[in-house]
Amino acid sequence: MSYVKAFLPLLALPAYAQQRPNILYIMCDDMGWGDLSCYGQQRFSTPNIDRLAQQGMRMTAAYAGSPVSAPSRACFMTGQHSGHTHVRGNREYWRNSGSVQYGQCEDFAVVGQEPYDPNHVILPEIFKAEGYRTGMFGKWAGGYEGSSSTPDKRGVDEFYGYICQFQAHLYFPNFLNRFSRSLGDTAVVREVLEQNVQHAMFGEDYNNRRQYSSDLIHQRALAWLREQKKGRPFFGIFTYTLPHAELRQPDDSILQAFRGKLLPEREYRGDNPSRYNPTPEAHAQFAAMITRLDAQVGEIMALLEQQGLADNTVLIFTSDNGPHEEGGADPEYFNHDGKFRGLKRSTHEGGIRVPFIVRWPGHIRAGSESDQPFAFYDLMPTFCDLAGIRNYEQRFRRRQPETKLQGSFPVRVAKPDYFDGISILPTWLGRQQTQQHDHLYWEFHETDMLAVRRGDWKLVVRRGTPALYNLSSDPHEDHDLAAQHPDVVRQLVNIIYAEHSDNPLFRVTLPNNS
Repeated sequence: MSYVKAFLPLLALPAYAQQRPNILYIMCDDMGWGDLSCYGQQRFSTPNIDRLAQQGMRMTAAYAGSPVSAPSRACFMTGQHSGHTHVRGNREYWRNSGSVQYGQCEDFAVVGQEPYDPNHVILPEIFKAEGYRTGMFGKWAGGYEGSSSTPDKRGVDEFYGYICQFQAHLYFPNFLNRFSRSLGDTAVVREVLEQNVQHAMFGEDYNNRRQYSSDLIHQRALAWLREQKKGRPFFGIFTYTLPHAELRQPDDSILQAFRGKLLPEREYRGDNPSRYNPTPEAHAQFAAMITRLDAQVGEIMALLEQQGLADNTVLIFTSDNGPHEEGGADPEYFNHDGKFRGLKRSTHEGGIRVPFIVRWPGHIRAGSESDQPFAFYDLMPTFCDLAGIRNYEQRFRRRQPETKLQGSFPVRVAKPDYFDGISILPTWLGRQQTQQHDHLYWEFHETDMLAVRRGDWKLVVRRGTPALYNLSSDPHEDHDLAAQHPDVVRQLVNIIYAEHSDNPLFRVTLPNNS
């Protein structure tokens, strides 16, 4: 379905949106709340991201859309929570797809995850329709190759990275995916990494691969940034894969700085089906990966300054969900979760609360902090607010009413097309947040967990059994208060029934509401 581009007159925009700010959103992969030194990490430092926090706002109650990658990104892209958005898990399409040969390596003929619903708009489509240049570099995870939802079909002008998050388990992969309007691409293509495919995908020979995906993606992202000019706004989504497993990277000065320093070191023997290669130094690898990511953020900040774009660019850094323990990662050693309980795949705080830093010079007070709770699905209305895009829900709503029979008479029945977020721009600008969420909501089928936060109350449901916590006195969620406050449990369970829409691909067990 196509949409007519309809700009609002600039004079009708609020003062902060009259220059139509650029938006650059950096989302890393599986970084815990405590993995940055500005959030309490002690075993290594992140000076560039810390400097970003010093220049902007550090948010302490930011929540991912889901405790795992694909659905969390879907909540960001769609402005829907995980009880409404279509993609609610890491449903894969590479299994039984056949194979293709690259050098001495066999890979899957089709790769990717469950597609975003084509009948619901996503962020790049909105911003492209509004005249923004759109670029995405890193992980897509919003549809398999050839599906109805790949970057070329969803408003992205330039893409480079992984269509498939399973492919992203290899940091020295056989290929990366590209879509470039400027190069004349008409669909997503594979760029084979010719040096890598001359060596094995697992084992000792893997060490001879040299084409490191994180560096390749970062360099393409920088090249795209260099093409951006004042007066033509851009929307960049940099979904970098660091520090997700596997724990491997070039043996350069970044890694060497940690070798033998983070003792006792941890050996990891590898997991071939999951494409996690072994390493004898998992601690050094993890610390170096975040240090590498920090250096990349520093290079982005420097380039924005060099291009004269920093002052009119809203720059954000966050993570897609809580920390993992895959590929040799050691959450306990690094205290990834900070003061919170739970890891990736859990709806406890550690699985869904994430670091979040936003900078906009001259608009967001440097060195400020906010404990305003919000979730990824709030970013669609916030970004639209930044760009002066009004009534986006009505303008970009795609689902048309369906005709059903009531008796012998046809009746037009509206099929819901949810938009669940609110703009948190007032919080960023230091103003009172007049519009507040009554509650925040999550569900995740793989671990059969749900959660609701309402004020300081947090209900966590696992396999249908609810537990109640007060986050103000118990942020680690150690003390279940459900028996003492059945009235609160009942209220939050009723919210679950109001927010959950059935999805046969991603089923969860609802608690008893009798």
